[in-house]
Amino acid sequence: MKKKDIWLSLTMIAASVFFISFYTQRKGYIEIDTDGAIASLELRSNLFGSATITSDSGPTVVRAIPHRPKFLKITGMQGGPAFRLESYGPWGKLSKIDIRKNKTKVLRLGPPFIIKPGVHTTGSRARTIDFTITGQAGERYRINRSAPVPKIKIIDEQGNTLASGNFGFG
Repeated sequence: MKKKDIWLSLTMIAASVFFISFYTQRKGYIEIDTDGAIASLELRSNLFGSATITSDSGPTVVRAIPHRPKFLKITGMQGGPAFRLESYGPWGKLSKIDIRKNKTKVLRLGPPFIIKPGVHTTGSRARTIDFTITGQAGERYRINRSAPVPKIKIIDEQGNTLASGNFGFG
């Protein structure tokens, strides 16, 4: 009876080692397309660590398993002063990145950005105006304080300026 138990245990260990080595040896590629900006994307996988992909490195070899973004930093110029944006999510289409064996997954990130304003009531009469910045894949960015302060102009239906100013951090 003990020999059967030993052989069964050895068979299970060998099968586990084979499965883990097979699972970790499959490779695929990720390439980042940012339309001229420079991006650095930190990924985490479910089982074995993380990887960092940059847009200027071309296709990067990663394990052929599902990855999830952890952090994204993008810098560049889009028709004006330099910008630097960071994202910790929400990730939109990037929430799960499936990498297939020997295939290249191209991620289109960053510009052109969609900037959506939001108006919130904070009391009986006080209103705050903020905005969200969303990239091509639906990833949301937050503004780094080193970025130029965005300007705002509120106009009515006839085109008259009602108020103007700059957004403030905080």
